[in-house]
Amino acid sequence: MDPTALPPAPAPAPAPDPGPDRDARLPPRSRLHSNRDFGRIMHRQQKAAGRHVVVLVLPRPRRLDPRARLGAMISTKVAPTAVRRHQLKRWVRELFRLRLKAVLHGHDVVVLFRRDPPPDAHRQLDDEITALVAKALAATPDPGRRGGGGRR
Repeated sequence: MDPTALPPAPAPAPAPDPGPDRDARLPPRSRLHSNRDFGRIMHRQQKAAGRHVVVLVLPRPRRLDPRARLGAMISTKVAPTAVRRHQLKRWVRELFRLRLKAVLHGHDVVVLFRRDPPPDAHRQLDDEITALVAKALAATPDPGRRGGGGRR
């Protein structure tokens, strides 16, 4: 036996089972990306407003993918730091992914923050958004005004 030989490497440990939530994120196809999509929802929406957020919901045309899509809007006035704005977006995406995706099937949704919720108010914000989604789905669509109402 050679005294300079290395000992055999230990067998690798089996990988833990990732479970059903192994990819715990909202896929890009379930998010709103373009200004056109946000604008369409802002002008022809069903909405409900609460203390911290406004929820805007718009049914998707049947010819398009029936998957629900989410957009979150947080201005720098509401949350001055980028860290806080991203925190709020991740928070809303997680709520959408776990509790609201099935309810909002076939709809586009925008969550617009009016004010920054307290950092320890996760549960209250979840309840507020969930209640506002139900209220917005029950509301009648508001086609909005896009000019043309004045004199010609």
